[in-house]
Amino acid sequence: MVNRDPFRLWVSRNLQPIAFLGAYFATIVAGNVIFATPLGTASLKATGFSPRILDMDQMFTPGYWALLLCPFVLTPLVVYLTKRGAQPLIAKASAILPDFSGVEYLVFLSVCYAFVFYQFWQADVAALFLSGTDAVSSVNARFAIHDRIGYGTLMVLQALLPFLAIYSMLRWMRSGGRFWLVAMVGNIFMMSILLIMLNMKWPVLLFYIGLVMAVFVNAKRHAYVKAAIGTIFLVASFLMISSFVYRLAPETQADEPKIAAVEPTFAKTKVARASRIAAETSTQAFTHAPTILFAALNRMAVIYPYYYQTFTTEGAVCGGILEQAKPGPKCRASTFIYSRIFGVAEGYTDKGTSPQSVHISGYAMGGWPMALLALACGSFLVGLFACLPLDKNTSIGSLAVVGALAGYHLSQVPGEGVILFDHGLLWTFLMLGIFMAWRGVLRILGQSPATQMKPAE
Repeated sequence: MVNRDPFRLWVSRNLQPIAFLGAYFATIVAGNVIFATPLGTASLKATGFSPRILDMDQMFTPGYWALLLCPFVLTPLVVYLTKRGAQPLIAKASAILPDFSGVEYLVFLSVCYAFVFYQFWQADVAALFLSGTDAVSSVNARFAIHDRIGYGTLMVLQALLPFLAIYSMLRWMRSGGRFWLVAMVGNIFMMSILLIMLNMKWPVLLFYIGLVMAVFVNAKRHAYVKAAIGTIFLVASFLMISSFVYRLAPETQADEPKIAAVEPTFAKTKVARASRIAAETSTQAFTHAPTILFAALNRMAVIYPYYYQTFTTEGAVCGGILEQAKPGPKCRASTFIYSRIFGVAEGYTDKGTSPQSVHISGYAMGGWPMALLALACGSFLVGLFACLPLDKNTSIGSLAVVGALAGYHLSQVPGEGVILFDHGLLWTFLMLGIFMAWRGVLRILGQSPATQMKPAE
């Protein structure tokens, strides 16, 4: 049992809705508030966006602000009602999810890593990762990596392995032991490398955010100090990774092979080049820190005016919920708005997306009724996660952190994305379902679980 002061206890018990509302405010609301001030034009120009969006006729109307701010009214209410009604049931249901034994954990972890390593090797991800020489070729490299490794690899890397990594950290924090310490350190190291090699910022940063949240909720001592140190590390990592993804470090090699010409090889020259780029990136990261931070502030915020303007004046141009429920719809709001913002960029017409939060995406499908329904469903989901008992066991504690990460995703993508995308909850629950089925087979056979790894090991 962890002793928590009142504020930390409140945050821990409401981590999932706080993650949803906090991420939503930081990435969408704050930028739009700035747009409404004299700093709006400068903010947009600083990150390469046209200030002409400020002239849209639906900007800053009462409906504009109502849709933008309604989560801060509806979500707390839905979460409160959900916790009142479902908390006893969730507390009882959580008893069916046991902790992994050391052997069981090692089996799941090994299968996941083996699959990812094999897929990365087959796709020659290392060479693709180093092939980008500027912002455009970096984007091309990212798409090439995703195309080659496929959805299944991304799912294992962004849904299953984060849960297992968080689990190893919490297990070590709660019970100690060399096995869990090695597992935790190894997971953080390997996940950092693998997620960075996707050539994206947010997957690895979200992984770090999950670790920081896990420490804040579960640390037995100095939780605030540890969380503060973790936050400083997060900001530094964000600047470094963003600088590399944007390829802000100058490229000295004049002729680099195009993505399509990259052969499955990992030459020593690539290793030397990576070392040089790392040194240059650290300098560029802090030189361009204001621009990078403004870009983070505006990345999602600038999309909202287009959603509200388009789907208020033109209606559900991509169809309602029934149309979107069909496999492979011809039009999705995220791709439709992307083309409105950036035009038809060659090579990105079927890949570039501009998503929005769960309720704004709902608004795109059916106006205010769908917006409120989507927001209520998303709030109900984070409310269910907020019902999980904090100190039940390591599996439940890890699931609570995964629920907080789902809260972040609700602030960024449509509701189905939180369930079905490569980072979706479905895949984590599927893995846990397989684990519980295994335990059920053992009970039927009258056998005990695999030998537990003791803390002293």
